[in-house]
Amino acid sequence: MPLVARKVWNNHRKWLGNLLPALFFVPPAAWGIYLMLRENNPLSSGLWFVLLGTLLGWIGLNLFGLYQNGFMRRELKRELTAKGVSFDDPHLFVGFASPRFVSVLDAHEDLGFLFLRAEYAEFIGEKSELKVPKNEITNIRFRPNIHTWVGLGRWICIEGVQKKTNFRMSLESREKNYLMLNLLESQKIKKQIQSWWRPQPPSEL
Repeated sequence: MPLVARKVWNNHRKWLGNLLPALFFVPPAAWGIYLMLRENNPLSSGLWFVLLGTLLGWIGLNLFGLYQNGFMRRELKRELTAKGVSFDDPHLFVGFASPRFVSVLDAHEDLGFLFLRAEYAEFIGEKSELKVPKNEITNIRFRPNIHTWVGLGRWICIEGVQKKTNFRMSLESREKNYLMLNLLESQKIKKQIQSWWRPQPPSEL
């Protein structure tokens, strides 16, 4: 059952997160391909337009791939707070995907917040709610996702065994509004989760 009253992570926002970056890539790349075909030479001046389109597409994806990210963060937090969800514990705004999720629109199956509670990690999203007891976690690691292919992201995976069944919670930070900034923060966030999972003993003087 949905945890919020209206759908924030909808197809409209998913499509625009793809179409806006495409506007940067398609015009110069299409012109470059046209020039290469016209001149019957893949190394003609058209190649430079294809390369330019690729660069602009990468920039566009970084800038607009998380379309309306800040708005969705605020809206989901407002909705969940109204439903009584406590934000007192450390928390992060993240994209989530279950192991079997596949989509051509976006890597993130759901959006929500990862809470690091005293004895368990909890994801509360727009349509999903998951709890992972700390003592059932066996590993916290990076895994590639579609953003990894273009150098703009990766999953932080919380893995473990629950009732003799392996589980994986795949998360990608959306704390920042740009993909590259979230990628740069991912190592810090992974260490934060690891420190919550296995706190370092105080050093002896």
